[in-house]
Amino acid sequence: MTKPSVFFHLIIFLGVFLLISFSAVHADFQPQGSVPGFYCYRNSSSVVQSLQVLKNEYPGLVHLSAIGNSWEGQPIYVLKLTNQSINSNKPRLILLSGLRANAFAPVELSLRFAENLLAEYGDNTDSTWLLNYFELHLIVLANPDGRAQAEQQAMSGADITWQNNTHNACSSQNIGVRLNQNFSFNWRASDVGACDPAYAGQSAGSEPETQAIQTYLEDLASKPEPIMLLNLDSYQNEILSPYLSAPTADNPHLTDLNTLAEKIGYNTLSAPVRQGDTSHQPSYGTLVDYAYGTLGIPSLVFSMGDSLAGGYTSRCWYFEGDEFYKDHLIKRNIPALIRALKVSTNPYHQSYGPEIEFENVNQNNNSVIIEGSANDYTSWYDGADVFSQVKSVYYSIDLPPWHSQAVLYSVSNLSQDNNSNYISSFNVEINYSQLSIGHHQLFFQAWDTEADGNPSNPGLVSTIDFFVPYLLFIPLVNMN
Repeated sequence: MTKPSVFFHLIIFLGVFLLISFSAVHADFQPQGSVPGFYCYRNSSSVVQSLQVLKNEYPGLVHLSAIGNSWEGQPIYVLKLTNQSINSNKPRLILLSGLRANAFAPVELSLRFAENLLAEYGDNTDSTWLLNYFELHLIVLANPDGRAQAEQQAMSGADITWQNNTHNACSSQNIGVRLNQNFSFNWRASDVGACDPAYAGQSAGSEPETQAIQTYLEDLASKPEPIMLLNLDSYQNEILSPYLSAPTADNPHLTDLNTLAEKIGYNTLSAPVRQGDTSHQPSYGTLVDYAYGTLGIPSLVFSMGDSLAGGYTSRCWYFEGDEFYKDHLIKRNIPALIRALKVSTNPYHQSYGPEIEFENVNQNNNSVIIEGSANDYTSWYDGADVFSQVKSVYYSIDLPPWHSQAVLYSVSNLSQDNNSNYISSFNVEINYSQLSIGHHQLFFQAWDTEADGNPSNPGLVSTIDFFVPYLLFIPLVNMN
């Protein structure tokens, strides 16, 4: 597993020198509709246009609506992805990006994640079942006015420092309001007033952008289906848990949230930061504290970027890679968002459970045979803090295991690994005789063992597509 290290930062430092000449080559490569100087990021107009395109191209999977307006009156859009023809109690993941105006990478990442899921629907197993049985809510551009201001800085060649919205109350300079300090949980007024670069607004929830987001989250939280929220942010590669405003506050889910961060952060560059970490100063009025503290939504800040790679505004070579740099944010973080969507079914329990890896899938005319293993340690950032022996593996056919009509079948032949007791292998043969002709989907889920006072927990669901052949149903004819 690759993790941030001194060696990693040395590679970044040395790469910057080589990338100066490479960036010069790209200076003339400026796709239409991109942010000046950043060929990999769509500008705000193109982002909105892309949302409309998705709505038109995938009418059965995409719903686009405005949840409110910015200070300047621009609409704030939410893109909801799900198969609208399947009615069931669907877990929901909310991805919010662009609250910090110069955080270009999270906006582009969120949009590309949506585009990839939709483009692969019907062809890719994960994309298909996730869109069938989950709801993905994307507030892609939460601060459209501030984003336009940051793009103006990019156009002029200035440092891209603008983070706030454009509601200015400072008489001596243009400041705006830091939206991620304006939410209505543990809000605190700025000590130096409206001319503070991180001005938190006149009062808690004073800004129209904040109000629109809070109202939308309140409506979602009032419904019984499982829900989770990620605030996609920039600058530091880390994943933060609430309470950001009160690091020493009692928190019944302190360990659960940290484990959730470790699960989502697996194989990324973003290190989980536990509540109470002394290297982080308190931050008041934040989105995740509001979502968690007021509405009870499991929430994390998923921050991406590096000070040597552009700070708040990641350079394109760091975001999507090039011939010099292969270990980029898109490669690492889109799989993390898939993991986040999967774990949203039961965030405080599935983040602890074992994960399944399929090793062989073979089909004949009568059955499908699956060989795999379940692992209760590996798939967490820096390994699981709590792990145990795999207790059981179940599968369901054509419906995910939490569906009210799903039938669960137990895998009876678990075999514990001789060297690593947290790994168990299995094989299962499923006969076609009780299945209809055509495509089917298997959903596998493993559970670990109760240990050291910790309950047994289910892991993320893994899926397999297979096809029941027509040959099985052709009757044999006796020619005698």
